[in-house]
Amino acid sequence: MELKQSALCQKSLLLVTTLLLIPIFYGHTVTTHLRELKAVSGAILESSWEAFLQLVGEDDYNLYVWGITLSVQIPFWAIGIFFMIVDYYNWPKWFRKYKLQPGTNEPVDLNKLLETVKVVLINQWAISYPLTIVSYYFKKATNTTPIIHGLPTIEQALLDFTILFICEEIGVYYVHRLVHHPKLYITVHKKHHEWRAPVAIASMYSTPIEYLLLLGAAAVGPLIVNPHTALLWFWYAFVHLRSVNEHTGYKFPWLPFSDHHDYHHIMNNACFSHSYFLDWLHGTDKGFRAYVSRKKSAKQID
Repeated sequence: MELKQSALCQKSLLLVTTLLLIPIFYGHTVTTHLRELKAVSGAILESSWEAFLQLVGEDDYNLYVWGITLSVQIPFWAIGIFFMIVDYYNWPKWFRKYKLQPGTNEPVDLNKLLETVKVVLINQWAISYPLTIVSYYFKKATNTTPIIHGLPTIEQALLDFTILFICEEIGVYYVHRLVHHPKLYITVHKKHHEWRAPVAIASMYSTPIEYLLLLGAAAVGPLIVNPHTALLWFWYAFVHLRSVNEHTGYKFPWLPFSDHHDYHHIMNNACFSHSYFLDWLHGTDKGFRAYVSRKKSAKQID
């Protein structure tokens, strides 16, 4: 027994020593290679961006208004239409094992789906698009239109994205809790909860007032940071794709958080944020954590 413990200690000591010596002998080489990789990838991205600008033009109105609009519309409808087909035809069959509420939307109600499409299109083109134009002229008047040339460094892009992320997380959580107040819920938010088992495009299925409030939450960060045009496009695509993912009704192992918001549609009084932190901080995820524990226990029994 003592010999085994001694051998284990020797192996552990050898491992720790090796891990400590690697950065001493090879740290400079690794750092140099990482810097070279960063420089090369940065140059490739920069040249690709400049080539893209030569292709589409450098008109700041088109880059801002149509850039933001298409960065939302293209990924939203690409994923949304795909899941409309999935839910209507129950295809492919192997998707069913990832369904969060088995037996719901199998197949999806076509009339309800078409009504959702109509509401979403109205929100996108009668509210979001005109507001994007207003936002452009506001930025033009205040001389804060996003930078077009010269992509930000990786460090700057990560910092800007982090600020955008935090601002939106805070905004969405408190706006979402606000519209669940009894005096606002029926007139502002109840429409969104018509989908107790949500579908992908239901992420934008809401009353105009709620849609305006959520747009405001997503826009606070860009007003504070004023990120580069390319990062701004990426941000709006990310925000809407994350919301689509939360509403698909499926939890794929390679994608996070969909069960968190799906639970919100089931119970209606918990899990108000995109991620877990603010719900954990305010205790609005206790029911969800208990729900997940029960599901795990049931699987273990099976």
